[in-house]
Amino acid sequence: MNITRTRRGRKVISLAAIALFTIAFTVVPAGRSVFADNAENVHFNGIGFTNDGIKVGFWIWCQPEGNSPIYTGACKGAMHLYDLDNAVAVQGFIVELPDGTYVARVFAKKGTGVLLGAAFHNVNVEDEHGPHNLVQFGVLTSDLVNRIGVADDIVFHITGPDDPEEAMPELP
Repeated sequence: MNITRTRRGRKVISLAAIALFTIAFTVVPAGRSVFADNAENVHFNGIGFTNDGIKVGFWIWCQPEGNSPIYTGACKGAMHLYDLDNAVAVQGFIVELPDGTYVARVFAKKGTGVLLGAAFHNVNVEDEHGPHNLVQFGVLTSDLVNRIGVADDIVFHITGPDDPEEAMPELP
């Protein structure tokens, strides 16, 4: 009795062929890495005061460059307008200016509170270790007033490779 002549035999052969085909195209070749390359990250963290005295807390994480079109240029984090609003989740985007500084623009995920959006700009090109960085920021509130502020004790930090060619170790 030939196995391909029966209905059950043809199903077994078909399933085996599909399984073999699937396995052949899901195995990672030996020369490729399954891990993504490092991506550059920018952090704006701290507490500052606007020109009219509102205390603003923020933790913003951005990825200006990277290995994924989903996250490249994206920002996420949280902000808190003390005495005005609860902490809110924010998301937005970041751009690197020609002088090497960054501008992050974020917007409240839910537009039901006082905070509508904000922008952050590191003034110095080089980031200082710890809370010793000068950052300009603006906060747009629900009364449509754009409040600005400058803080010199912000944690601004850049991690990851600035240039992928420099980040790769040289092979012997």
